[in-house]
Amino acid sequence: MRKYQIPNLLVSKCIEFESCRYNGLIIASPLIKKLKDYVNFIPVCPEVEIGLGIPRDPIRLVEINGEINLIQPSKDLNLTQSMEEFSSSFLSSLTDIDGFILKNKSPSCGVKAVRVYPHPGNSRPKTDGIGLFANSVFNKFPYTPLEDEGRLRNLQIREDFLTAIYTLSDFRNVKKSQKVSELIDFHRQNKFLLMAYNQNIMKEMGKILGEQKNYSNEDLFSKYKNMLGKSLKKPPEIPSNINVLLHVFGYISDKLNHEEKAFFLDSLEKYRHGIMPLLVCLNLLKSWIIRFEQDYLAHQTFFQPYPPELMPVTIIER
Repeated sequence: MRKYQIPNLLVSKCIEFESCRYNGLIIASPLIKKLKDYVNFIPVCPEVEIGLGIPRDPIRLVEINGEINLIQPSKDLNLTQSMEEFSSSFLSSLTDIDGFILKNKSPSCGVKAVRVYPHPGNSRPKTDGIGLFANSVFNKFPYTPLEDEGRLRNLQIREDFLTAIYTLSDFRNVKKSQKVSELIDFHRQNKFLLMAYNQNIMKEMGKILGEQKNYSNEDLFSKYKNMLGKSLKKPPEIPSNINVLLHVFGYISDKLNHEEKAFFLDSLEKYRHGIMPLLVCLNLLKSWIIRFEQDYLAHQTFFQPYPPELMPVTIIER
């Protein structure tokens, strides 16, 4: 049975950790509450860290001379420099981080659709901004999963996020060992998962492993880490998942009868057209992998990229 490494996640402190939102409230999130037993959370409230109180007057993003500023209109305070200095110092201190979950639409932490005002007073805002702290996160960790708690209510986004953080956490553990043999095992066990995400990058990763003698261990792990982050940046689409499913099917199809083959291929077509979820096809293959004792396939992370105990969260929070 696979042993999952514990991911390290930075989270906005106002989500399930402390009543530190601008209005003094705490944000409830069933997902974060559930994840507390499965990940190591690092809670932070950037607004409190730069000296704002609880509760506090609202702050907002304001575009001034083409630059985005963080303003507290009631006190005519420009907090941009304070937030940027805190973000730079704090993020530079982070090590071994596997992902970020930030407060949606916040002027400090919002990942998408944050209001940006043309001036500090009452005015019609645009909704295409990113919070100042979140922007620093994106620039410092461009290939580390970054989501907000609002988007994580979406089933597919949540599954992709969990897959990415557990894959990166597993790699982090391998990297600590600095053993090339463990890196090769990691690549082998993640072959079909990486194929689903980006087959071209997967092949490049395999190529540098094949040329390992040309690199120091530090360079080898560094190059592999960068490729892994890039490959996980864009979630798999249906055609790439089908490609992987057919690859796996090829390992066991000669052991199946005509009716079993036909049923699987029919299920695959229903998945292709959005009639049936991916989970049905995965479970069909998993049942045959167990039945025919396919050890290589049984260890593929593609079939269970994150702890099965988190599956109820995936199903309930639609």
